[in-house]
Amino acid sequence: MSKKIAFICSVESYKLSDAHIFKDLCLVPILLGEYLGYDVTILTTEMNETLLKQAFPSVTFQPIPFQDDYVANMNSYLIEHAQDIDIAFAIGPYPSYLSILKTYKKFNPSGKIYMKLDVNRFWLNRLKTYPYFVELLQLCDVLSSESGAIQKSLHQFVNLDIKHIPNGFYELFHTEPVLFNEKKNRILTVGRLDAPEKQILLAVKAFLAAELLDWEFRLVGPMSDEFKKELHETLKGNPFASQVRILGPIFDKYQLEEEYRQAKIFCLTSLVECYAHVFAEAAKNGCYIVTTDVDGAADITHHQRFGMIHPTHDWQSVGRTLQQVTKQEALLADTCEHLQAFARAELNWKHIVQKVAEHLHEKPS
Repeated sequence: MSKKIAFICSVESYKLSDAHIFKDLCLVPILLGEYLGYDVTILTTEMNETLLKQAFPSVTFQPIPFQDDYVANMNSYLIEHAQDIDIAFAIGPYPSYLSILKTYKKFNPSGKIYMKLDVNRFWLNRLKTYPYFVELLQLCDVLSSESGAIQKSLHQFVNLDIKHIPNGFYELFHTEPVLFNEKKNRILTVGRLDAPEKQILLAVKAFLAAELLDWEFRLVGPMSDEFKKELHETLKGNPFASQVRILGPIFDKYQLEEEYRQAKIFCLTSLVECYAHVFAEAAKNGCYIVTTDVDGAADITHHQRFGMIHPTHDWQSVGRTLQQVTKQEALLADTCEHLQAFARAELNWKHIVQKVAEHLHEKPS
């Protein structure tokens, strides 16, 4: 009988979107299962099972009803099935996990819990004031933080072993390393463009202020009609407006990969991130990273060797950096070679889950 990994969703994440299937939430348990040769089940209320099966045919979706009481329903499932789950994967120290993971441990004391913390500095500061937080962490066999600064802060707060495991990239198809001469004078950003915390208008203002004659700023991601009007208003009358290219969401993975491959610079101006997945995507494709001071920025830029970090509201500073860095071809070429080599060696999810397996003291069957 083969061993089993279950991704146990909290009540706060009971509804998984299509995008989640290719992010850490699902990729870590799925790829860990592939590496170890274990069966993988996702326990939650709602997800696109068709897409899941297309991408990962061997993974099982087990619906847990949300009606009445999701936590009670999850606990009922675990009372019956916990003994069949060798590794329980959880993400984010949400309150609902305390009851759920206690039930898992009660009915399978030898089972292992791996929690990927997925916290930023602001959430962590709040968590430190909540009584349940330390008790929840103590239930887990392996805990990991995506950023070094969060790991250090947790070490200072609680006497537990917190592993440093960054977010990575997932290759749906093989790609060769990018040569710098393949790149174009492009600055790229990717994400939910209308999300207030992404501060896309700040990035656009910075680009316009930089007055870069032969560069494009390419915006990839969804946005509302209301935000689009606001963006056009920001661009209106500016002589560099035509160099801001609004591409919208790109669902084709090959096309999105090309955007990363052709960009020399990746720009992220968020107010808050845990460790943005786009960091790993940009690094893997040799993009110099211009970012605000979010969690993970110091890690991915190697403390600004491969990028520049700015205060979260300072678009003028971002603009000055864009103005300066776009003139430094040697720096951009060096980043293309060395940051890319690091990312391809260290940030592939398939490599990362092998380290998770070691921490769990599990070996491929």
